[in-house]
Amino acid sequence: MADLQLEQERTRGRLENQAQQIAHIDKRLSQGETEVQNLEDRLARLSAALEESAKTAAELESQTEAARAALAAKSSERDKVVAELSAREREIEQARQKVLRLMGEAASLRNNLAKMDEYLASMGRDAVRARTEEETAAADRERLAALKAELQEKIAARQMHLESLAAKRRGIEEELAARRSEAVGARRRLEEGRQELSRLTARRDSVAGILSHRSYTTETVKLLFSDIEKGKVRDVKPYGVLADFVEVESAYEKAAEEFLHDELEYVVVKTFEDAERGLEVIRTNLDGRATFLVHPEPGAEFGGAHVKLPAIGPETGIVARLQDVLKLTNGLSQAPAELLPRLSRCFLASDRASAQRLAMQYPDLYFLLPDGVCYHGHAVSGGRKTGQGPLGLKRELREVTALAAEKQRAVEQTAKDLAALEERMARLSEELEGLRSLQQSEEKQAVALEHEMRNLSEEWNRAGQRLSVARLELQRIEKEQARVEAERSRTLAEADQREAAREAEERSLGAAREALGALQAKAARLGEEHSVMRVQLAEAEERRRSEKANCARLESELRDLRARREGLSAEMERLGVERARLLADNIELDSRASALTEEIAAAEASVAELASAEQQHREQLSVLDETLRQMRASLQAKQEQRAQAEVELVRLQSDLRHLDETCRKELGLSCRELSEAETEELTDEALAEAEDRYREIQERIEALGAVNPQALEEYHEAQQRYDFLNAQRQDLLDSIRDTEKAIQEIDTESRKRFAEAFEAINAHFREMFTTLFGGGSGEMRLTDETNLNESGIDIVAQPPGKRLQNVLLLSGGEKALTAIALLMAVFRYQPSPFCILDEVDAPLDEPNIVRLTKLLREMSVQTQFILITHAKRTMECAQTLYGVTMQEPGVSKLVSVRFEPAPEETVPAAAQATM
Repeated sequence: MADLQLEQERTRGRLENQAQQIAHIDKRLSQGETEVQNLEDRLARLSAALEESAKTAAELESQTEAARAALAAKSSERDKVVAELSAREREIEQARQKVLRLMGEAASLRNNLAKMDEYLASMGRDAVRARTEEETAAADRERLAALKAELQEKIAARQMHLESLAAKRRGIEEELAARRSEAVGARRRLEEGRQELSRLTARRDSVAGILSHRSYTTETVKLLFSDIEKGKVRDVKPYGVLADFVEVESAYEKAAEEFLHDELEYVVVKTFEDAERGLEVIRTNLDGRATFLVHPEPGAEFGGAHVKLPAIGPETGIVARLQDVLKLTNGLSQAPAELLPRLSRCFLASDRASAQRLAMQYPDLYFLLPDGVCYHGHAVSGGRKTGQGPLGLKRELREVTALAAEKQRAVEQTAKDLAALEERMARLSEELEGLRSLQQSEEKQAVALEHEMRNLSEEWNRAGQRLSVARLELQRIEKEQARVEAERSRTLAEADQREAAREAEERSLGAAREALGALQAKAARLGEEHSVMRVQLAEAEERRRSEKANCARLESELRDLRARREGLSAEMERLGVERARLLADNIELDSRASALTEEIAAAEASVAELASAEQQHREQLSVLDETLRQMRASLQAKQEQRAQAEVELVRLQSDLRHLDETCRKELGLSCRELSEAETEELTDEALAEAEDRYREIQERIEALGAVNPQALEEYHEAQQRYDFLNAQRQDLLDSIRDTEKAIQEIDTESRKRFAEAFEAINAHFREMFTTLFGGGSGEMRLTDETNLNESGIDIVAQPPGKRLQNVLLLSGGEKALTAIALLMAVFRYQPSPFCILDEVDAPLDEPNIVRLTKLLREMSVQTQFILITHAKRTMECAQTLYGVTMQEPGVSKLVSVRFEPAPEETVPAAAQATM
């Protein structure tokens, strides 16, 4: 569409231009007609003047012929006298030439003598100068030899200092390497400590979560406390469960948990009304049963039947009473053991035989073994618990909390040690950097001394060359002086001979000149008469030529006027043809402009349709992006489900291995063999019969005693492994959640910082572009403003006098200026310590280079610019100039020049007063 608009403007311009040309042709045709009429009048006048001039020219021709005949006779007489006079003059001239030649030869010889004298004087001066140069060169060699010796001593001292610095630097580097090795070990220990601390913290939080959520209680108790915490139950306010108020010695922890399994889940309330309301809540909203323990009043008495108690000691097989190793805490610390009847009647037995015997003697009491088996009359209770109970969890929480605190102190101490090591390493690095700088400075000074030594050696060699040249020059001068003295004597004799011959020729020339004077007087008289006649003839000739020239001029003017008239006729005819052509062309251009207007309207409609299609495509793209984000979120959820399934699979595989090991130990078969052996499914009766047989066989095995004494330890190990894996899984989930949160924060911050940096750099780029181009506009544009992290950047520029276009369509110099503007914009936002520009001014002309150097001077306040250039204008703005020259063939040398500002001249006080 832009091309069509441009073509329309060109067509309109041509129409206007051709209209102006037609107006100019009409004006030129009217002027031509007027000029043709004036030419016809001038032709008539010039024809009459030409006839009159021809008559006058014929009369003057006859008068000229008569004057020419009289002049010929007088010329014959004058020529005879002139011929004789010329012969005499030639003789005199020959004599004079001979005299002049002799004078010239004598003068030349005298000049040669003077030159020889001067040459001898100059050779004397050269000899004195050569002797002086010889003495100066010898003195310079002695002085340079002394300087070389002194400089060699300085170089040796500098080398020793460099060696001492190198040794000191090696020592610091070795110490720094040792400290870095220690720091690596400390970081490793710190990381291991932090990992261990993280593990302990995770385990502590996990155990605390289990205790706080009372996961060890029945589902009814958990639901009751959950409803109370959520505010669904407002009338019941329990103190907790009994397990929250009990502490047991670690040796009897498992036995107490086994024996008081039900009592530990008692819900402790303040009054019986609270207990009744709790039971009402359970009967109304929950499914199950729960026991409520009413908090006793201070000083409350508990009655009961008197029971005969056995003695405690080794002779009876009783270790202690359970209430002696169990302590009630918090609000129940003052409650008596009779608050829990089973607790007050429980004794700790030393072995199974003693427990069985005591149970038969005291059927109302309970006798508990350390492994949790309880004997009560003829009843024996026991079993295996799959997980830790509340007492073990509370003990583990205390132990893990103490270990975590100890590990925290160890980690802090390691961090302090590591900080001290890093501080020491920083000081060593600073000291090492100082030594490096000092060593570099010393090395530079050593290089400078060596360079100075080479310069002294070169000067010493040059002084020797000067001495040799001076001595050779003295020998040459002595030989040349002898030769010039001999030549001078010979030239002086020849000059005297030439002077004597010249005097004889001058005497004979005087007599010839007297005879020549008489002939010259006669020739002068005849010449005057001849001149008068020549003047008369010349006047006649001049009048005749004037008339002929006038006739020729009139004929030329007539020819010019006729040619001008014919040219005007041809020009008017050509202008008429051109006017007709322009009129026809204007009609064609007018039709073309109308067609272009229609095409532009069609193109604008097409552009509107394309813009609408583009907007639709952008909306579709936004919908697809949203779908992609949802699919990514779904994929992440599926990955989390997969991780949970993998953890569950590991747990099931562990259970399967445990079952397989149990089958192998108890039945001597693996699970696979056992499943293959069962060819058909068992009925309920057969299954019950199999269960009875299993119990009978199991009782027989237990009656035989413990078969695997390590089973409990293996169970604890498996439980610890499970707890560890569960804690690790929780850590991984927490880490994944924290990592995703950190990624989101990083993405948000990066987008924010990118947007801020882009806006600032874009503003600086507009300013720099206008400064470098002396006008125009330039900016950066994002290809996808909705997705800053993956968006590209387009650069558009509009130099002065041009339309807006992509930077790839600019010329080489415009591209270079645009790139420099972008670089300076980045430096304006984030200055760099230094910047190297390699011939960036190569495609620029002088005005652009001046603007560039002005900008570089402004930016050099914060950034040091190093320019590689061949442009003189760029060199003028530098503060320091480095160049490479080749003073000797094959040997390059670096030359540096520092430009300092010229000091201001002091104005005298009198001048200041005058100003």
